[in-house]
Amino acid sequence: MNPYYQKSGITLYNADCREVAKFVKCDFILSDVPYPDYYADEYGYFPPMFLNDFSCRQLIFWSAKVEFPLDYTAIHIWDKVTGASDGYERIFERNGQRRYRVFNYGKVNSSVSAQFTRDVWTGHKSQKPIRLLRRLITDFIPQGAVIFDPFSGSGSTLAAARDLGYQAVGCEVSEKWCSVSVERLAQQLLFTLPKRELGRSLPE
Repeated sequence: MNPYYQKSGITLYNADCREVAKFVKCDFILSDVPYPDYYADEYGYFPPMFLNDFSCRQLIFWSAKVEFPLDYTAIHIWDKVTGASDGYERIFERNGQRRYRVFNYGKVNSSVSAQFTRDVWTGHKSQKPIRLLRRLITDFIPQGAVIFDPFSGSGSTLAAARDLGYQAVGCEVSEKWCSVSVERLAQQLLFTLPKRELGRSLPE
C-alpha cells in the first residue's frame, strides 16, 4: 500500500485502518477513535476491536458517557476547562500503568478557541488540542518510539509527533481530512512551548 504522504518521519495512509493495522509496525498507539454517541454515522463508528491485535501501550480517547468496549489498565481524564457537566472526555490507557491522571486543556472548536489555545482550527468536529497531544507524547512515550494513530482525522497527533521529533504513522479513510493533514504538516512550527509545559524543549 502506497502512503498518501511520507516526509520527515511522518507517514499517512488514506485507507481503512483495519487494513493498515495488518502491516504497520509501532511501539505506541495514540488515537481519538470514533465514539458511538458522537456523529457515529458521519465518522463510520465501529467497535475498535482490532486494537486487541497490538500488545503495545495505548492511549485511546473515548466518550464520557458510553462504556469502553476494550480492556484497560487506567482511565485518564481530559478536562476541557468549560465548567459544564459534560466538559470532559476519558482517555483509556491499555497495556500500561494503573495510575490515573487529569489533563486540563481547553477544547478547540472554532478559530477563536484555537487562537486562545495556540492551535489551528481545521474544522474537524472531533479535533483534539495539539498541546494536549504533545503533553501525552512527552509524558507517556519514550524518545525513539514509533507512534500509530489509526484514526488520524485532521492530523493533530501527526503534527504533535512531528513537532517533538517522533516518527508516526497515521491512517485516515477520508481523503478530505488527509488533504487537510498534509497542508497542516507542511506548515512550520508556529509556537515553541516553554520547558515547564513539556518537560523538554521542542526541537529547533
